[in-house]
Amino acid sequence: MTQQYEKLSAFVDGEHQDPEIAKSLTQNSELADKWKRYHLVRDCLRNEMSADIHFDVSAQIAKRLENELAIIAPKRTWRELPLVASIIPFVKQSGQLAVAACATAVMIFSYQSYNQPEESLPFLTAPTQFGPQGGLAPVSLNTTQSIDSEGMAILLEQQRQINAIIEDHQRQLKLKNAGQSKQSIVQELGTEQPQK
Repeated sequence: MTQQYEKLSAFVDGEHQDPEIAKSLTQNSELADKWKRYHLVRDCLRNEMSADIHFDVSAQIAKRLENELAIIAPKRTWRELPLVASIIPFVKQSGQLAVAACATAVMIFSYQSYNQPEESLPFLTAPTQFGPQGGLAPVSLNTTQSIDSEGMAILLEQQRQINAIIEDHQRQLKLKNAGQSKQSIVQELGTEQPQK
């Protein structure tokens, strides 16, 4: 078949004169369609197209479309709805801001609780009993002493009073030191003024 197409192409170009090709054009419709297409291509290349040429390819397209499978569009998901699509970015940003706020709050509270001054109670922090490792040892062999609740309350009150006395003493020392430093500054200023 390709030899016939080559002969037909040569016949259209005027290079080959064979009466047998003319007979085959009248008998073979496929070859006749090819002859029309070759002439059309030749006219287009030589810029000799006529304006009244009518192409009707609708029948061929309709025939091919009959054999095509139907394409079904996918259903829209709830995320593709216009209202939801505009809310989703807002919700994402709000979530990110909430996480950042929580992290900041945790950092602030942990920093504040970590940097608080510790209460120092010197007599409450010491162990009440010393064991066999050293230090004070109990006189009796009974190491578990049971103190009744009234005795415990009295002990705790005494320790609280002692701690209050110690804190008061420390405050008085600070005030005394602050007063002495002010007096020394005033004395230095007083001695410097007459020199001027």
